[in-house]
Amino acid sequence: MSISKINTILTYDYLTKNIENLYFERKKANINSKDLANEIAAMANANGGTIAIGITDDGKLEGFNSVGNNKLNTIQKSASEFLKPVPVYKTEVIGIKNNRNEDDYLVLFHIEAARDYIIRNNKDEVYLRQGDSAIRLTHDQIRVLEYERCERNFETEILTNTSIADVDQEIMEIYKGKINATHLSNEQVLKARGFLVKCNNKYVLTKAGMLLFGKNPTIYFPQARVRVLKFEGTEFQVGTDMNIVKDKTFDRCLYRIINEASDFIRSQLREFTYLHPDGFFKTIPEYPEFAWYEGMVNAIIHRDYSNYGDHITIKLYDDRMEIKSPGKLGGVVTLENMQYERYSRNPQISRVLAELGIVRELNEGVKRMYREMKEFFLKEPIYSTPNNSSVLLVLDNNIEARSKRKRETLEKKEKINAVWNDLSYQEKKVLQTIYENGSITSMEVAKLIDRGKTTAIKLLNKLIDKDLIVWTGTDKRDAYGNYIMK
Repeated sequence: MSISKINTILTYDYLTKNIENLYFERKKANINSKDLANEIAAMANANGGTIAIGITDDGKLEGFNSVGNNKLNTIQKSASEFLKPVPVYKTEVIGIKNNRNEDDYLVLFHIEAARDYIIRNNKDEVYLRQGDSAIRLTHDQIRVLEYERCERNFETEILTNTSIADVDQEIMEIYKGKINATHLSNEQVLKARGFLVKCNNKYVLTKAGMLLFGKNPTIYFPQARVRVLKFEGTEFQVGTDMNIVKDKTFDRCLYRIINEASDFIRSQLREFTYLHPDGFFKTIPEYPEFAWYEGMVNAIIHRDYSNYGDHITIKLYDDRMEIKSPGKLGGVVTLENMQYERYSRNPQISRVLAELGIVRELNEGVKRMYREMKEFFLKEPIYSTPNNSSVLLVLDNNIEARSKRKRETLEKKEKINAVWNDLSYQEKKVLQTIYENGSITSMEVAKLIDRGKTTAIKLLNKLIDKDLIVWTGTDKRDAYGNYIMK
């Protein structure tokens, strides 16, 4: 049960057991006012959030009795005394039983993100929330942040011809369930979070509200879509050599885009079987799921939605996956520090998707991506910024090494070796699969080459004519027959 009227996700369990993150911080009641002011500024300069005062780092409800009632007045003045301009925030005093079983209280600071300006302290220092810490920025980082502020207006701009009727009811119910607000109406939740605002005596959606909760966001943002292409081979061919075998676009609200696109990508990726040193066969996916999922989600959260001329593209080649997102790297993030630094170009979008459970690892996502690729014995993720106008992530698999081992073994077979260079890509693919699995059916071939069953049978018959494989069935209608190496 929530203990806050302002942020319904805050329960006793959340306050005492949840790990500190980009949006949540615990502080003891005796915190220095200047230090608290810097923490408030850091959250305001990032994505907003809540600071709970009167709780130790390990979650004990210490309360304020031990420091005296005057401390409450002192900390409530922290922002006005030490920050300029004063960020927008609200405080709540919450009655509790402290860890000594005494009647006591906590103070919650609910801080809004400063969308188009920077909060500084009295020394002109700038702090920014990164992960679970407040980091003081360097002069160069402050200058970059000043430039970035102009991009953060996009989320709060309004769409004058929209209304609550444009909201996806199912997504709203999911969201309210995640933030413990099922007792509130859709209008109340959207107004409280700043996604439904008053304009000319009527309530309309903001751009972030439409992207997150709209039924048809692409009416307003044709660029807000994800296109997934699967290629046959390792390069993009055009004309008569066109090698696109799958081309699917996802263009609903962001929550649906992420779920539907990830389901589709998952269905297109391969699995590989190998003999483990323990003597058992193991099956592993083409890429660790966390790596490509994190890459896709990051592209969707941090892309530049003010760029109406481009969309997110995910390309699946035989040897790699490429994820390209419009917009340069944001804030203090560079190619060199992106495993450790955090900055959100779209803080409202980022926060809601985190609350919906889409963001799987709030503070360590990119770092874990590198770690999991290494654990799969794959190359490190490669980030680049083509033309300084987009961010490109490349995930390599080791299909080349696997194919080489299978091909070398196959080529040792004298009959196959004699014709190997004359075989088509699809014929080699079928032979390698038969070698790996022992046999194959026509339906499996159709799925393997992404063609119809008739085309698959023609391909298999060519390999039979070349005296490379044989059919094991008793007749053409034998449902249990397979194709095997001759």
